Amino acid sequence: MDAVSQWGVNLTLTLQRLSPGLDGIMRFLSFLGREEFFLILVTFLYWCVDTAWGMQALGILLLSDYTNGLTKWVFHAPRPYWIDPRVKTLSTEASYGIPSGHAQTGTALWGLLATIVKKPWAWAAAAALVFAISLSRLYLGVHFPHDVIAGWLIGGLILSAYLWIQPRAIRWLHPRPAAFQVAAALALTCIMLGLALAVRAALAGVTDPPSWDTQAAAHPLAAGERATDPRSLDGVVTVLGVLFGAGAGLVLMRRYAPFDPRGPWSKRLTRLVVGLVVLVGLRVGLGAIFPQEPLAVGLLFRCMRYTVVGLWTIWLAPWVFLRVGLAARAPSPG
Repeated sequence: MDAVSQWGVNLTLTLQRLSPGLDGIMRFLSFLGREEFFLILVTFLYWCVDTAWGMQALGILLLSDYTNGLTKWVFHAPRPYWIDPRVKTLSTEASYGIPSGHAQTGTALWGLLATIVKKPWAWAAAAALVFAISLSRLYLGVHFPHDVIAGWLIGGLILSAYLWIQPRAIRWLHPRPAAFQVAAALALTCIMLGLALAVRAALAGVTDPPSWDTQAAAHPLAAGERATDPRSLDGVVTVLGVLFGAGAGLVLMRRYAPFDPRGPWSKRLTRLVVGLVVLVGLRVGLGAIFPQEPLAVGLLFRCMRYTVVGLWTIWLAPWVFLRVGLAARAPSPG
């Protein structure tokens, strides 16, 4: 173990002296950086607050998650509990360690929302939340400090790139026909898939030390959970499925179901509950009935499942809200 990693393990061991007293708090903070929380946050913003806010949040989440997956493959570095048995496994992860996805995505997402709000308190809240979430990852034993720092830096770069590219992409796409916009979403999805496969293929000749999996497997795992599976394509396919579904869904929503996310809070919260129940049902139900083997077929159906999730979130749910009176049509521009 190198000196930097050893220092990181020592810091984690120091933090874990506060265990189990802070376990619950740290797990909650870590939850604020997980897919399940972002699912609630994005749908709340999109269905109940402002459609543009929700789409921007979803866009930067997908970009950060995709970039994080590829960057993890490039560095292919272990997590603390994979290499040191003294680290308590208060959480488990099957992917590589650097950069921290929680730190990276938190920096990008909360930085974006602070940029939208344009208030000093928003920036202060974003910084405090990102730091707390990042600290929880050290405490739980799943990241080294340099994983977190790399996540902050990459998250900041993603935020800067997104703020520069997003408005220009919108201005370029907006006047084009709907079919062209859907085709552009499909083309982007295919390009991103090709890049991911190329990066993963470059690692084909690189093997990880068997001790990583052995050490990780020595800790308690949930039923059906693998100790390590760092080169899985599941995450990338999930992102690309949602990306295409949301991209096509946005075109269809604007044409067939333009809705106003405002209105009485009773209706807003009802939209959120109804929409999430169906969304979770699709996510879990389709996952249960779609085949997972062989691998290529499983990945194809995974992509289809998350495309449906993206379509429901962005287009079909607003269409239902309009039909049942839970939302009003958006006012005509101008």
